[in-house]
Amino acid sequence: MQIEANGIAMNYEVKGTGENLVLIHGLGDNLNMWYHQVTVFSKSYRVITYDVRGSGKTESPEGDYSISILAKDTYELMRGIKVEGAYFLGYSMGGRVALELALSHPEMVKALILANSSVGLTTPTPEALERRRVMMDLIDKGDVKKFTEMMTTNAFSPGFESKNPAEFKKYMEVKSQNKLDGVGRLLGMLATPASPPDLSKVKCPVLLIVGEKDQYMGVAQAKQASEMIAGSKVVVLPTGHAAAIEMPDKFNSAVLEFLSEVSRG
Repeated sequence: MQIEANGIAMNYEVKGTGENLVLIHGLGDNLNMWYHQVTVFSKSYRVITYDVRGSGKTESPEGDYSISILAKDTYELMRGIKVEGAYFLGYSMGGRVALELALSHPEMVKALILANSSVGLTTPTPEALERRRVMMDLIDKGDVKKFTEMMTTNAFSPGFESKNPAEFKKYMEVKSQNKLDGVGRLLGMLATPASPPDLSKVKCPVLLIVGEKDQYMGVAQAKQASEMIAGSKVVVLPTGHAAAIEMPDKFNSAVLEFLSEVSRG
């Protein structure tokens, strides 16, 4: 479905009934990445997925992108579809968006799940900067195949492709559904360091999910973030960055258990 929000046409889908659960994808992804989650979560919740600005079928306008703009997009989308409050699950970049929304519009966020998200605390390593440089070069060349291969490979634990070729291919197909110009603008946005968010101001219940072999968000960083958010908890899975796809059963169980705890108060 399409709706205008914050001045752009945004693509979203809704499935299930109950309390609202919003899933926000990461950079280089789109709403189709949640193929292991929507069917499961929609048995208990009204699941809302959408394409972030620059991704999938949502518009990719020119201009500067920022986490605050993406959070405003999300807020205006929620208002447009009459959502006054929801649980938010953000993966990677989507976690930054959900966190910004919790800080700027706390009344909208009942609980927050930050999945494999650096939450703005980490300084890029030389290896991360080199990966970003290579990815930007591939975007400039218009090399969709190599770009999506690189992003998909980096999302998983070492050796995942050889052990699970069908799953690797499926996730790569999701990533290939984006336009490189939009992804390039998002990648450029993350290349500009932003001030770390004040995590002590997050007042809703928070779950952080991290992969032991995540090259973007380590266990130490997740625990550091948790120490700054009162009452938050950390779940560590034996995965790479894309825990929701690499180990969906354990990921989904962690999310549902957390949300059940929140609903029980």
